[in-house]
Amino acid sequence: MQLSDSYYFLYLHLLMGFELAKYYYKGQDIFGHLPPAESALIRKNILQKSIRKGKLLFKQGSHPAGVYVLITGKVKLYQKSSDEKETVIYFYTAGDIMGYRPIICNESHPLSAEALEDCSYSFIPRMAFLKILSASPSLSNLLLENLGREFSVWVNNMSLFASQSVKERIAMALIKLNEIYKPEGGGLSVIRLSRGDFSAYVGTANETLVRLLGDFKRKKIIAIQGKSIRVLNIKALLEIVN
Repeated sequence: MQLSDSYYFLYLHLLMGFELAKYYYKGQDIFGHLPPAESALIRKNILQKSIRKGKLLFKQGSHPAGVYVLITGKVKLYQKSSDEKETVIYFYTAGDIMGYRPIICNESHPLSAEALEDCSYSFIPRMAFLKILSASPSLSNLLLENLGREFSVWVNNMSLFASQSVKERIAMALIKLNEIYKPEGGGLSVIRLSRGDFSAYVGTANETLVRLLGDFKRKKIIAIQGKSIRVLNIKALLEIVN
């Protein structure tokens, strides 16, 4: 019997004891999980915006202006150290909500968010968001759940980062990026990520990343064309990670 890609991937997860949800969390649609009256209240205060590739939605250390719900495109969340070294923390895709944590905590943004592609998004201004939050118990519960799950994913990833070799981290990153870049209509993912962002995500030098990706390519685990990467053998990546 021939299994579809998604069922085969699930089969491999079960076979090898790998739980992707521990290391990658896809946020919930805030509109689809709220009662109609509360969802309508949010929609009254939403602005539709767009941003070009390479531009910032918000900057590390800045005062939060509002909340962002990504409609199309991808955004990287990153932090810069005092010596300007960049560490990529997370990737957001369509449906994900960003920027609400510093508003709730009354803090500045601890990270920057940059568009990896041309993006469209919904924007809820800060004061409107706070008013909606006070009037919507469902939204409060949803954001609390979102926050808890994202925190668990970040902790799990940090634990792996501390214990894995560079090769294992790259394999893990490819598994997650394969999911992040999965087309909505199905089919094979095409990972379009600069080598600089990739190396900042796995915490290694560009030269080391390129060498190990080349090794994966020779073993037919991935295919590389320019800056694009296709995962050909998920099972091999899972074996490296495990």
